[in-house]
Amino acid sequence: MTKEVLQAKLDGLIAQENCGMNLYFILRQQEEYVLKKANVRHEALEPIKEVLHDNLVQLRQMMDEDTFALMNLSGAEDRKNVIYQYDLNEELRPISLMKEVDANLFNDGYFSPDNNRVFDFNADTFEDVDAWIASYGVEGNHIIIYRKTFSVNLLKQGRNLFIFKDAEQIDIIKDDIFRIDGKIDFFLLGNTSLIYNISILEKFNDFKDFVQRSAHNSIQQIAAVDLVEDIAKLRERAESDISFARKLIKVTTNALILNVVDKERIIQFAREHAYLSRRLKVSADNKFELEKKSAQNLFIQLLDDAFLHSELSSNDYLSPGKDILRTEESQEA
Repeated sequence: MTKEVLQAKLDGLIAQENCGMNLYFILRQQEEYVLKKANVRHEALEPIKEVLHDNLVQLRQMMDEDTFALMNLSGAEDRKNVIYQYDLNEELRPISLMKEVDANLFNDGYFSPDNNRVFDFNADTFEDVDAWIASYGVEGNHIIIYRKTFSVNLLKQGRNLFIFKDAEQIDIIKDDIFRIDGKIDFFLLGNTSLIYNISILEKFNDFKDFVQRSAHNSIQQIAAVDLVEDIAKLRERAESDISFARKLIKVTTNALILNVVDKERIIQFAREHAYLSRRLKVSADNKFELEKKSAQNLFIQLLDDAFLHSELSSNDYLSPGKDILRTEESQEA
């Protein structure tokens, strides 16, 4: 999917009138996750639909900003205003659950009390809700939205009393309250799964496991080139820092430098670069010393070909943000 196609699809969704909307809960019951449709009164669906519409409008407005980018998840970078297309070869739970909703959205018999796929207060509680999924739109033109829930989404009755206006009197709410903010973590458009909140994705254990396995393979690729003095430093960091592990995967998957440029040329570039030469140490046997996290970060950026030079201004830049790299000499000047 291109940026323009995504914008057009959202424009079509936002412009719809009299569109449908359904709500689904993902319940965590012991070690299993169960998808059930929420039985919501019709008059209560309208304000939920309005909140979803407003969040879709905000999402679409963000795409008009110059800094917005649509990227593959395998090439994820630490940037704002980015939506990622899920292109990994393992399908994670939130993706498969969105697809389950999408596949059965207009199948009246799938989400039924008879097969225990409808949320039932006699057997289910708000405490069990791990996430919610909403469908918005009509057949052939709809979106599936996924939102992770946390303890702040549930207001439990206990020492605090929740009161409300009932006609002309004040009454006490007797049951727990579940809050829906309508925000978007992931969404499904057609056959394309998209990630808007990557920090939520990183909380899933199956995603962490996948990243760790892939990062292990990436470290083996780097070790084979013999660029690093102590490869264990990268391995230790990748095991505890999932964001760093993703960056390792990116530079070895895209292989902009690793499989194209000779080891000697990479070392020479770092030695001669005004910024890197002071911050990225090279050992006597021509290997990078990566004891510090700052050096590890620079090494990953080096393999990502992030250090650029402008012939016009003579400035050194760090892409993709095009931040000017200040050397000691330029700071004094």
